[in-house]
Amino acid sequence: MQLGMKKSHLVIIYAALTLVLIGIAFPIVYAVGGSFKTTEDFLLGGTRIFPEVFQFDNYVKAWNQANFARYTFNSIFFAGMSVIGTVITASMAGYTLSRSNFPGKKFILSTFGFMLFMLGAVTLFPIFLICKELGLLNSLWGMVIAQVASAQPFFCILIMGYCEGITKEIDECARIDGASFFKIYTSIIMPIITPILATAGILAFRDAWNNYMMPLAFTLSRPDLRTLTVGVVLLKDQGEGVAAWNIMMAGTVMSILPILIVYLFLNRYFIEGLTSGAVKG
Repeated sequence: MQLGMKKSHLVIIYAALTLVLIGIAFPIVYAVGGSFKTTEDFLLGGTRIFPEVFQFDNYVKAWNQANFARYTFNSIFFAGMSVIGTVITASMAGYTLSRSNFPGKKFILSTFGFMLFMLGAVTLFPIFLICKELGLLNSLWGMVIAQVASAQPFFCILIMGYCEGITKEIDECARIDGASFFKIYTSIIMPIITPILATAGILAFRDAWNNYMMPLAFTLSRPDLRTLTVGVVLLKDQGEGVAAWNIMMAGTVMSILPILIVYLFLNRYFIEGLTSGAVKG
């Protein structure tokens, strides 16, 4: 009887997971199929995901019209520098918040918690005004600084929670041996929290690579500094009164490849960072 109930539970679980997988995979499959269609295929509609005749020329048009070479460099620079800046600053802040007690700590944590519920569109205009006053507009470095700063609340709390699971006896032993606070962080803590740093790095890369509104606002007068995400969206408008969805989807497929490559190389650390609870000992 119990064996039968276990089997029925497994069937329900696998059925639910299959539905979730279909829901996640369908938009990607539809985008891939749409990237090989003609504009007429989209205008006619229908339920066919893949066209009868594959238009590989869509990828050539997307590459040339979106200035992929330049925009890809901009996106790699923007996302790469954002990852480095976010991981370094958030890991230091997260470790400090988990180990130190200082005036204003509760206020900082409360502010971070509040900022997690703030939509990006709400904070975009204040960030834009601040960067304008600081002379950071129309600059890739300006976008990097704004991205790193806006990402701090989530990643600081994420890394702080991981550090809370590391016994403080490690710090105390190192301090007895004469290690400074910063030495403990660089030599002992950082190697231990590598999984969560990898997780933070992947998430930071995804957020920066997919960011559309901020790079668009920062590069209104400098089209050459646009990121790939901005360039791909603009592919839809071909100036003929007809939306070129096929070209945009071809560009979209090419633009998601870097994220897939990063995840394939770091997925082991990503999963470990999310599932590891604490360091025992």
